[in-house]
Amino acid sequence: MATGIATRSKHTRLVSFENSNSWIKRHDSEGTLVIQAGYRENPTAYARHDEENPIVIIDGQLPRWYGALACQGQHVRIHGRSKIETAREAFSACLRPSDDGRDLIVVSSHWDVRALDALKAALEGQYKVIRNGVEIRCVVTQVLPVLEGMGTYNALQPSLRPGSTLLIELGFGTAEEFLIDGSGEIVDGRPVDNLGIYNLVNAIADDPAVRALATDASGTINISLISRCLQCDTLGKIDQSNWQAIKAKYVAEYLKTFQGYIKTNYAAQSQAITNIVLTGGGAALLSSIQPKVAQVFTIPDRPQTASVRGSYEHQMSLVGV
Repeated sequence: MATGIATRSKHTRLVSFENSNSWIKRHDSEGTLVIQAGYRENPTAYARHDEENPIVIIDGQLPRWYGALACQGQHVRIHGRSKIETAREAFSACLRPSDDGRDLIVVSSHWDVRALDALKAALEGQYKVIRNGVEIRCVVTQVLPVLEGMGTYNALQPSLRPGSTLLIELGFGTAEEFLIDGSGEIVDGRPVDNLGIYNLVNAIADDPAVRALATDASGTINISLISRCLQCDTLGKIDQSNWQAIKAKYVAEYLKTFQGYIKTNYAAQSQAITNIVLTGGGAALLSSIQPKVAQVFTIPDRPQTASVRGSYEHQMSLVGV
């Protein structure tokens, strides 16, 4: 419960935040902000920056250029670092000028209950950031942890069928799955490596036409390029019809594996599970390539940001604002 949270004060702001190795997400009263998590250090004066491609100076360190524009070239990828380790710098990258001088209460997603104290310690405290040339000083006074994906569940709950819900948050590297009973209580949950969208990208990278186009002189396949072009009509010299066919082929294979995983691992609970919810950036990608996915699974509106938005709205409903 959120007893004692004074979000009515003009000096206090409620913010929902989701850290990720691929996308940083924030939602508050001003709307949703989504930033690609990679960055370039010490960018040139010509680097184009905006809300979703910010140049950020954190505590006087070298400037970092975050976002999709920076990630088109050689950049620092944060894969391999824990979300706890990157939480503070990621939150710094999505601060707003209107945060200046405020106390922030942050609803932050997580998937590991053993790391709650470390998450709070990483995010709480004073911030001094220069973002796109504007200095922002604020204090995170409180962190409210929420399980990753539960914002989506809270948003969808009124429209779900009675019974248990299998909620799967599809990220790039991993997926998190939670079995939730009819009263909204979590029965079990775990991260799953072999369901992450990275597995789909790797399968596409092994396609001969893609491999020939996306391999550099050293023999390395440009996984970032393939990931980016999954949301585009073409990949380099591959024409639109062939690229769409390649994507459709490997998405169909991925979905077959995905559905087989669910049948195998949830056979005992299949009679009780009345809802299977897919959320996260992976759900957005799959439904854009294969719209029939929405006929098999429950997918929220704007699934990439559904959880961060739902967590904010749920917390606001608890404090009655």
